[in-house]
Amino acid sequence: MDYVVIFNQILILFFLIILGYFARKIKMFDDRVIKGMSDLVLNITLPAMIISSMNRQFSSEILGNVLTTLIIAVVFYAVSLLIAFVFVKIFGGKSSEKGIYKFALVFSNVGFMGYPVINAVFGSEALFYAAIYNLPFNFFLFTAGIFYVAEKGGIKFNRKMIINPGIISVVIGVLVFISPVKLPYAVSGTLDLLSSVTTPLSMIVIGGLLAKVHVREIFSNVRVYIYSLLRLLIIPFITWWALKFFNLSYLMAGIPIIMAAMPVAANSAILAEEYKGNSELASQIVFISTLLSLITIPVIVKLFVA
Repeated sequence: MDYVVIFNQILILFFLIILGYFARKIKMFDDRVIKGMSDLVLNITLPAMIISSMNRQFSSEILGNVLTTLIIAVVFYAVSLLIAFVFVKIFGGKSSEKGIYKFALVFSNVGFMGYPVINAVFGSEALFYAAIYNLPFNFFLFTAGIFYVAEKGGIKFNRKMIINPGIISVVIGVLVFISPVKLPYAVSGTLDLLSSVTTPLSMIVIGGLLAKVHVREIFSNVRVYIYSLLRLLIIPFITWWALKFFNLSYLMAGIPIIMAAMPVAANSAILAEEYKGNSELASQIVFISTLLSLITIPVIVKLFVA
């Protein structure tokens, strides 16, 4: 496996976060611009990425693997919700922090980080199944994920919050995937371009949010390290252990383990900013977990996948 590819992907994230950090420090943009970029990601570029990832040719020959992947993903996220509840009960945190910690334990950076690692380990043919695996991720992200980041965030969760561009794009993406007619090139090309800016914008926003937090505070929160290590080591270990009891192929077992080993999803900070949650804490845990993943991802892949 090419560990250089994995290392470089993580390094790119840091460069983008640092860029956002210093841009905010020198007042290149302010809180209003950060909010605008968050809105752009959540309402336009991220939905475009979801639809674009599902604009693929459907084949009955791969239907069995598709269903297996979907079932594993749904069960994984359902169990992760329970695990997050238990771990937060054990390791605690302030009432304004618990929702962010739950989010961190459930949702990993499956897009920008997960896809390159899947490609490095299994090859490009596995990226299709990675996209299928991400379908439940997107559904849970825009339902339970919003509930978590809005917890103690000054707004009351209601049913209307789950009717959002993220969920709508998941529905559209599924319809596009199962339809025999694919999107015209002009439409798919537009979606591809929009989706390509999701990660840079997300990382820049995280850097801007971190700029509002004192540097010492970023590195001194012990619980951020605890939950980061739970995310990076314990969750993938539990995933590996559970999958041992099923007769799964190397590929079908490896994808969930790798996805579980990714650092905290950057969307936590974006969603927290959008729904008035603790966006500073979310930015901290994204930053620290991504930093630690330089060491943990190769270890997990070596022990449980390779």
